[in-house]
Amino acid sequence: MMSELSPTKLIEKIVRAKVKLENSKMNHKDSCPVESDPEGYAPCNCGASKTNGAIDAAIRELNID
Repeated sequence: MMSELSPTKLIEKIVRAKVKLENSKMNHKDSCPVESDPEGYAPCNCGASKTNGAIDAAIRELNID
């Protein structure tokens, strides 16, 4: 049975989840075109942009502002 969370505990859990997500972001691989073209004209081919985009979307959903 799941107990009810206090607002403070819920906020703490959200903050911890956001920190874990931020720390999960990927760097582009050396062979990725984004590394040699930082202005963004070449598309990412290593998956970092897609993964980081999903992480950013999850973080936006966790915002309590």
